[in-house]
Amino acid sequence: MDHSKIEQLVNLVARSSIAELDLTQDGTRIRILKRASAEAPPAPAAPANGISIEAPVFSRQESSVPEAPASATTDIIVPAPMHGVFYRAAAPDEPPLVEIGARIEAGQKICIIEAMKTFIDISAEAPGVVLAILAENGDEIAAGQALFRIGPAGSS
Repeated sequence: MDHSKIEQLVNLVARSSIAELDLTQDGTRIRILKRASAEAPPAPAAPANGISIEAPVFSRQESSVPEAPASATTDIIVPAPMHGVFYRAAAPDEPPLVEIGARIEAGQKICIIEAMKTFIDISAEAPGVVLAILAENGDEIAAGQALFRIGPAGSS
């Protein structure tokens, strides 16, 4: 199964009411779990000859993030959908995909996460302004970890 199909499945589960998707194709098993809360620790899962990906629920959070407190309750916290390595640029010799203060559109690629030698594009769920980048380029990140704080489209 190719990378784009896996990414589509992760996005499908994240945006739907499905809590779990378990798919086997050509001897490869993919299991995608969605947790009810980004703060809840993942349940241990031992995949049988396959891949296990956890996709947390993408939601607005009204509590502040320790690294960068939200200036308003309407800010959107973008969590990591999985454990991996956080990259701000599409390639080492390219500029970051977004900077603080950048206006972004829904669906715009804002970072990349490398997981199991696969690069997953992470896109903005809604338009807005990047208020904070909460992870450093090349950092190992955990599923559910806050990556960006996005203000409403009218913010500056």
